[in-house]
This record gives sequence, C-alpha cells and structure tokens, in this order.
Amino acid sequence: MQGIGLCAIFSRQGDWAFDYALSLARKHKTKLNIFHFLESPYTLRRDVVFVDAEHTKTAVVTPELIAEKDKELRNTYDEKLGDYVEVGFRLCEGAHEWELRKCFKKGDYEVLVIGYQGKGADFGGTTTIEEFAKKFHGPLVLIGPEAPDEFFLNDPARQRLKDLDIPDGKWHVVE
Repeated sequence: MQGIGLCAIFSRQGDWAFDYALSLARKHKTKLNIFHFLESPYTLRRDVVFVDAEHTKTAVVTPELIAEKDKELRNTYDEKLGDYVEVGFRLCEGAHEWELRKCFKKGDYEVLVIGYQGKGADFGGTTTIEEFAKKFHGPLVLIGPEAPDEFFLNDPARQRLKDLDIPDGKWHVVE
C-alpha cells in the first residue's frame, strides 16, 4: 500500500477515523496523509474562510492565516501520532471532492478514511458523504457514526477488504 489518506474532521468520529488510519498506516508501513479543509461560508468563493470551530467568525485567506491554520493542524495531531513520523499534512482551500480526487489520482494515497458523522451528513457543502463515497473511484472507509469499530465501505474498498484489516461482520456497504 502506497499511502493512507485521512480527511480530518474534528469530532469523535474524526478521532476514530484518525486512530484507524494511523493503525492502517503502521500496519502497512506507509505514509499517512492528513487533509484538512478550510471551510468557507460561500460555495464558490474560497478567499474567505471560517476561523473558529463554531463557524461564526470569518477572515480573508492570507499566507499568514494559512501558516497559522497549518500549525494548528500539526499541533492537533502531533501528540496523537507518537513516534510515527511518516506523516504528511495538507491544508486545502479548494472543494473537498476536487482536492481529494486530485490527490488520489496523483498517488498521494490508496485508501481514504473519513469520520462518518451520520446518514446524509454534508460533505464539502455540495453533496452528502454517501454520494461522495459512492462516486469516489478509490477505496473509501467511513468510520462511525455510533462506534469506532463500525465501518462503511464503498465498492472499491470492498474489493480491497483484505488490506483494510476490518473484522468480518463489522462493515457495511455505503448506501
């Protein structure tokens, strides 16, 4: 396996997804690539983003803001990574779907892991997580929404089940 992608979502499901993605990266001795998206109140404009967790304050994207958010991302995961150093961070300003597909095609990762916050959850402001998962051409594993050992897989992930280290009876098809 050439890499594991993690779409960072700051929630309990996101924590479960991180734990799973890190264990998978360790097992396969491969790089863990952590993607985080700057959220914008606008669908098309990405030059203004939310700067707080509550999505109440916005700011214009500047090199200084990007550096600050990149540092926050790295600090969030630094302790959780422990001694694992094969990690890449990518702070993304574009649309979730486009950025993740582009990085998959470039070969940045072979499997994408995302915390599953619930059926019909918004993904990137343009689609639901289920629609994204079904259309995504690579293996995608959703973790949750109720437990850390609850896995939802798209079709390409089901074809790679042996590589994903998921116990029998713990996974479901994304619907």
